[in-house]
Amino acid sequence: MMKRISAVLISVICAVVLLAPVSAFAQDEAPELVSISFKNAEIDGKFDPDVLEYGLILDDNESSPTLESYSINGKADIFITYTYDETNHQTGLTVTLQYDWGSTIYNFSYKNVQKYSKNSNNLLTAIYCTYGELSPALNDEETEYKLYIPSDITELTITPVTSDIQAFCAPVELTLNNKQAPKITLTCTASDGSEREYHLSIKRVDKTTSQVKAEMAQPGYTSFVDGTRFYQKPEFVIAVCAAAAGIILITALFVITRRIAVNPYDMEEQPFFSEED
Repeated sequence: MMKRISAVLISVICAVVLLAPVSAFAQDEAPELVSISFKNAEIDGKFDPDVLEYGLILDDNESSPTLESYSINGKADIFITYTYDETNHQTGLTVTLQYDWGSTIYNFSYKNVQKYSKNSNNLLTAIYCTYGELSPALNDEETEYKLYIPSDITELTITPVTSDIQAFCAPVELTLNNKQAPKITLTCTASDGSEREYHLSIKRVDKTTSQVKAEMAQPGYTSFVDGTRFYQKPEFVIAVCAAAAGIILITALFVITRRIAVNPYDMEEQPFFSEED
């Protein structure tokens, strides 16, 4: 009996020893950022997934660069954040590739940042939120927006991008339960101190994060919110059509009833007898 138990233990130990290197090797194969590009900026040199530090040359050194495109080999989320000096002047941006067992961080430092000068530009040019969708699209007139997120998301990172590179707007990181839908205020402060507030109302859609991820991966993806608003749902459309049909029917019955119940006497007809009679 003891010999059998010993044989089993030896077999288990051998299996663990043989499989451990394979598991470690598989985990070492982290997702890779194959390529990345930015609007209003060019990377100084060729991008290499193994190089983590880069210079970034701004096309317009008064405006913040924004993410244009990227390609990832493997399953990972990408986060963009902006770096500032002690006086809240933008000095670069950071790209974080986040995957299940770790992350890879790339730093991009501006090489031709504008010299400091005061102005009143307190506008945002973008609001990043992984698995979040802003409505309406960000513009210079409106300050009230809805931010749609999956029903089960609990970690929320919102990164505002200032239009002017010298303005400042702090990112927001929240831990929520899957029922919370708070209202968030982003305050963009221009270099002259003037402020503009953006208000985001969080709205949860009836889709999980996995479902949203799958939709975003589809060719030609545009929105995970379309079709989920109450006025876009089939029940709402059916109700509106039924109400419209009811109004048309009532109107038709009213017209028919009026015609049937019309006064048989002509109120303008002169009496056939004379007043002298």
